Amino acid sequence: MLRLRALLLGFLVTLLAPPPLHAQAAADSGTFVIRHSGDTVATESFARTETSLRGTLAIKNLRSTSQRYSAVVAPDLTLPLIEITVREDADSGRVKAKLVQRARFIFRDDSAAVDAVIGQNIQTRVFGTQRGAIPYLNMSFALLEQAIRRARSLPGGLAEIPFFNLGGGQTVNARLSPIGADSLNLAIGTVEYHLRVDTGGRLLGAVIPAQDVTVERTP
Repeated sequence: MLRLRALLLGFLVTLLAPPPLHAQAAADSGTFVIRHSGDTVATESFARTETSLRGTLAIKNLRSTSQRYSAVVAPDLTLPLIEITVREDADSGRVKAKLVQRARFIFRDDSAAVDAVIGQNIQTRVFGTQRGAIPYLNMSFALLEQAIRRARSLPGGLAEIPFFNLGGGQTVNARLSPIGADSLNLAIGTVEYHLRVDTGGRLLGAVIPAQDVTVERTP
């Protein structure tokens, strides 16, 4: 048992170890500004390399909730490991933001293992999912962009993309279809996203018509 734990620890350390310096230069970065009825409700700053995706989703609510994530990008453009840290109340300089939850998701084949620290409690669960599922975090457009990159990397592209909901453990299939030369329609259940993308798969902006939500990308 001790040897098994040591092997697992070594595996996680290898996954979480920073990549070599030559691989750390950001291949892409930016900020998504999410607005509802014209009012800014969240911002998401991110940086992406060939081997990692990191970002912070700051939600403008009464608790000033922020969700910081760090993911490993695999050669097939899936995310086999992602860590999420949720904090409330922005740093004031004197008082540190409150840590609400920290969770690690490891995807393998058709399952997702989750270790979550909530308060003083540690919970470990395993969820069934689909092979190649992309983590879904509500209002994270950097993760949606990763799904687009994944779909475009496969021969012929994908008409459906499986998403694993980090907030509840469900897996849903999203339908992806082109709209003109530079836009895509992504349907998750009954919610449709109109996504504006460039030829490299970079997400430039989005609209969710039914929710009066618009998204703008800034450098």
